[in-house]
Amino acid sequence: MEAVSSREPQTRPRAAALRLVSAASLDPDELVRVFNLSFSDYLVAMQMDEAGLADHIANNDIDLDCSQVAVDVEPVGFALVARRGWEAWIGGMGTSPAYRRIGLGARTLTAAIDAAAAKGAHGVWLEVIDENTPAIALYERLGFEAVRHLEIWTLGPDPDREPVERRALDVDAAHAWIAGHRGGREPWQRADASIVRMRERGASLTGVAVQRGDAIAGAAICITDDVTVRVMQIAAVDRAAARDLVLAAAGGLTLRLANVPDDDVFAHVLRKLGAGLTVAQDEMRLPIGG
Repeated sequence: MEAVSSREPQTRPRAAALRLVSAASLDPDELVRVFNLSFSDYLVAMQMDEAGLADHIANNDIDLDCSQVAVDVEPVGFALVARRGWEAWIGGMGTSPAYRRIGLGARTLTAAIDAAAAKGAHGVWLEVIDENTPAIALYERLGFEAVRHLEIWTLGPDPDREPVERRALDVDAAHAWIAGHRGGREPWQRADASIVRMRERGASLTGVAVQRGDAIAGAAICITDDVTVRVMQIAAVDRAAARDLVLAAAGGLTLRLANVPDDDVFAHVLRKLGAGLTVAQDEMRLPIGG
């Protein structure tokens, strides 16, 4: 995917001199280019194509009318904001390397938050990687406060592990069981609304369960390709069932579970199984509006 030029401007730009426009006014390829340019030197590799960004926008209820893009001659920064009921979520923000440290990120993000507040949002959520100290400082200046610590885990296959019997489960049944047994609030990208949107768009979700006798002891909703099982939602009645469910869901492939609270039973199980901690981040919230 061709990236927008990251040329240094002839004179140091001023954030206030740049135009802010609604992300809805950009063509999809322009939004992809500014996204990829802004994340070109990010702590974690993150690049999008048009299909991936379209999925991200639709699955997470990103409001392109509220989302903002900073424009010089071309787009040089953005802040995507999603809305669900009274809550909003920052679904990505960034600035071209040549336009950083002039306050543009704060201006763009504030404009997106203000637009969400004008549509009735009472709070804005986001996640930020622990090592991203400039972003954390920005969010704290704007009034965001850390709510909980989230972790992204990857468990590779191990032929020495004993296999665990798994039961295929209808996605609706898995979703209903998880809703009645989850230990806490799901992060935005794994929330019930995201599962519904993904199913509406034809995502290949599958359900899996482990049992004790005739009763379900744990259930998960996953997306699986040839090498990876990505867990979207997961719950179990206790730690032993959680371990069995992780191994059953993996089924000999690499399992990835994103944004699990660090005190969650599945974080404990994955540590014990020798999974790799890929990323640790804080979930933060800013109260706004009413």
